Amino acid sequence: MRSLRRLLNAGRRAAVAFATRQDGGPATEFALVAPIFIVVVYATVQCAIIYICNAYLETGAEEAARQVLTNQSSSLTTAQFKTAVCNNMPALFNCASVMVGLQPATSMTSISTVSPTFNSDGTLAGTLPYQQPSPGQIGVLQVMYQWPVIGLPLGWNFANMGNGTYLMMSTQVFRVEPQ
Repeated sequence: MRSLRRLLNAGRRAAVAFATRQDGGPATEFALVAPIFIVVVYATVQCAIIYICNAYLETGAEEAARQVLTNQSSSLTTAQFKTAVCNNMPALFNCASVMVGLQPATSMTSISTVSPTFNSDGTLAGTLPYQQPSPGQIGVLQVMYQWPVIGLPLGWNFANMGNGTYLMMSTQVFRVEPQ
């Protein structure tokens, strides 16, 4: 009985000593703040990557539009033009996933862009129009890419597509130079 009492007293003393310790404060504060800090840093990095890749997509679309604008690509097929767009973008992009639409317009007021529809798995439902504009015509170029994103805890998710990707889109409107 005496040893049990000694054991209980020792247990109480240990519990009181543990409860009154003050040297674990920084570890506790870190445990509370670190997850939030990591999520914010991760979200910032992911947002920056999306922004930079969107700028690369825009630049690739501009370069491809310049080829059409200066009559350098009047006989390219859809696949060849898509390859020309991909050649102006860094290796961050999967060229097979780049979507390209090109169509002529008769005047600035008749410009229409295609609002693409996607299946639930993220594939394009149908095709985008592709027709090279003639010299003097207005050309409308649309380049799209689905960038994969990773969802974050606390409900932060940059995906705007049902398949967990972020749809980047660039639209270029230009008048093709006369020959």
